[in-house]
Amino acid sequence: MTDKLARGILPALCTAFDDEGAHPDDDRQRILLRALLDAGSQGFFVCGGTGEGRAMSVPERQQVAEVVAGEVAGQVPLILQVGACPTADAVELARHAAGVRGIDAVASVAPVDRPNDLAAAEAHYAAIGAATDLPFYVYWLAREADQEATADRFLEAMERVPRFAGIKFTDYNLFLFGQLIELTGGRINAISGPDEMCLPAMCMGADAAIGTTYNIMPRIFLEMRRAFDAGDLHAARRCQRKANRVIRILMQAGVMGAVKAILAWRGTSAGPPRVVEPLDAEGEERLRRELEALDFEVA
Repeated sequence: MTDKLARGILPALCTAFDDEGAHPDDDRQRILLRALLDAGSQGFFVCGGTGEGRAMSVPERQQVAEVVAGEVAGQVPLILQVGACPTADAVELARHAAGVRGIDAVASVAPVDRPNDLAAAEAHYAAIGAATDLPFYVYWLAREADQEATADRFLEAMERVPRFAGIKFTDYNLFLFGQLIELTGGRINAISGPDEMCLPAMCMGADAAIGTTYNIMPRIFLEMRRAFDAGDLHAARRCQRKANRVIRILMQAGVMGAVKAILAWRGTSAGPPRVVEPLDAEGEERLRRELEALDFEVA
């Protein structure tokens, strides 16, 4: 275990592409980063699910890592997701990350060729963890994790993963999340995933939260974290309710397409998504109407 790197609210950073989605767009990436830093973001998770790492080549992911690290320049922690690809590619990405000043840790989802298998995940994670001196984070995705693994079994396996530091837990099983925290005496850097469960995860002991919608409403979640840390659960619940009203609208529209549409409206375009189709004109208009009907600012 290492000292806790991630604390507070960290956007799962959208990767910015050109208008055709053909190439990463460095200038757009920098503009989005500056806006999120100005909003108070406390770190970034790069090339994860929201960052569409699965849909990018190794050189593209290396390019994005360098651009993000250069723009952030050590102001906040950066965790680079290197998985969602063959283990050899993940190791290559991790080694590259170790040579990029400003990248503080690497993370990975379960192996793409053997999901839902703790033994396979352990081998995959161990190869990445051994490749560098950077802290390693497990990116636990409910659909890919071994759901038969108890907290005890998982933590036993992680004892054999070099530099294991924490977990980004994208799952609704907050009992398991709480057990991971309790059984390590709170030493694990526990990071929640589902944005709609941010406050419940804080109550279970989350040190930080990484999420998609923090690209478009970081201030609501930052206010939620401040209220929670101050012991004002009423204010924190109010923030979660606001966020969930937005999330409901995004889910109906299609989250990735909706988030990227909103970023474009604000002058912080991240281009179109690669993993899904962008919203059509009708979908954008419906999204705009529903957001404008809310009685609070989405920010």
